[in-house]
Amino acid sequence: MRERRRAARRAIPLIARGLRHLPGRVGGMGTYFAAQEDLARHGAQSSWREAVERLLRLSDRDHARGRISSALTWFDKALRITYDGALHQAGQSPLAADPEPVLRPLRSASIGTLLIDGTIDPAVRPTAPPPRDWAPGEPLRLLVLAQANWTFIHPVIEALRARGGIEIREIDVDELAAPGMPDRDRLLRARYDAITRGALLPTPPELAAAFDWADTVLVEWAHHVLTWVTLLDRAPRLLTARMHRFEVFTPFALLHDYPRIDRLLHVSPPVRRMLDAIAPQASVVPASQVGNLLQHGLGPEPAGERDPALLVQVGWLRPVKDVMFTLDVLSALRERDPAFQLRLIGPQLPDDPADDTPYQQQVRRRLADFPPAAIQVLGPRQDVPALLATSGIVLSSSRHEGTHEAVMEGLAAGCPAVVRDWPDTVPYGGARTIYSDEWVVPDAAAAVQRILALQDEQTYARAAQAARAFALQHRDPEQVIDGYTRAIFPR
Repeated sequence: MRERRRAARRAIPLIARGLRHLPGRVGGMGTYFAAQEDLARHGAQSSWREAVERLLRLSDRDHARGRISSALTWFDKALRITYDGALHQAGQSPLAADPEPVLRPLRSASIGTLLIDGTIDPAVRPTAPPPRDWAPGEPLRLLVLAQANWTFIHPVIEALRARGGIEIREIDVDELAAPGMPDRDRLLRARYDAITRGALLPTPPELAAAFDWADTVLVEWAHHVLTWVTLLDRAPRLLTARMHRFEVFTPFALLHDYPRIDRLLHVSPPVRRMLDAIAPQASVVPASQVGNLLQHGLGPEPAGERDPALLVQVGWLRPVKDVMFTLDVLSALRERDPAFQLRLIGPQLPDDPADDTPYQQQVRRRLADFPPAAIQVLGPRQDVPALLATSGIVLSSSRHEGTHEAVMEGLAAGCPAVVRDWPDTVPYGGARTIYSDEWVVPDAAAAVQRILALQDEQTYARAAQAARAFALQHRDPEQVIDGYTRAIFPR
């Protein structure tokens, strides 16, 4: 069975490459699937731009003929190629480096001109209900919307409940009855219809009732769910949304009806600055920076001996984490002293090397360059705080991050940090907008020097104290929750 699946995976790209030379729809589908395979193998070095141009030509052709659904389908395929993770989650993201040339073809297409830069007639936007009359001592009513992923917001919800003064309801949009949350195809069509003829989507009855109840609606993850909410025919009293790094690398950042959003909450300055560069219309929405509560809390004051030569990285397999940077650092350190070791915590390589992606093949070969004792590959663990508490230095090697929560967890455990200045965020402020300047390094050579300096006992002790103090200052639960209450209360 495994061999048959592998054979099928090998055959599909060959078929697609053959079909892409044909005219019309068949050639377009061949172009799309061949581009996906090319991206998986070659990333930004692939011929993805040519594929996007052809798909957009097909979209323009069908749009000119009045075939709206088909035109939207081809445009969506161009969007999917443009926003493929192989472009933005490995190596330098073209979108982060310079959004304009990446988005120009999409904006120039006839459908793109409407969907991205078109505006919905203000006259058809629903009017938000007037503020509710609050009885003395009555709590704020907060409705939180999300789809499946509540990982980061649930601790915030529980902390808000524990503080008091807020009544909270939660709705997972996947659990709504019909008409419910539309799929991607219907969502693109809905934005097209809203712009071209002022038609908005019906609000599911249970959501309409929740809007009537709530003083504030908070949408967690500002991607397709937020686009949908801004296309509904009912509006909440106050609409807020929280944007992580992930959403900026989805096309939905281009598709929200921003005038309907009252406040955007973001996790870091680079996230907001990149959003404004990609979607200038977002700049009209007032912004608030809010943090996450640490997954494992601040924990007790760190105690016990540590080994400054034991490095740790939590989350390392995905290309965006760029563990190759860390391995370069470790190699340089071990040339000076073979006592340096590395702990890698989190999802690991497939059991069968035949299942490796091209990137994973590179990582596997690089790991094999080290003796077994040099690197501990621990896999996913439930005892991450304990592992951090016995590690020496926490590393961040990523291409881009919002905040990199694993580093904050390490700081809370008293681990001094070495943070690569995430290359894709440098034009937007970089890691220095989050972490102390002395912890942020521009390249592997600087990371090596920072780690060597921390081998001095007194230097390490001061750095460990500074790490814990930073976590206490910036992730104190009361301070974090204060940020949310300021953002969600009507002003």
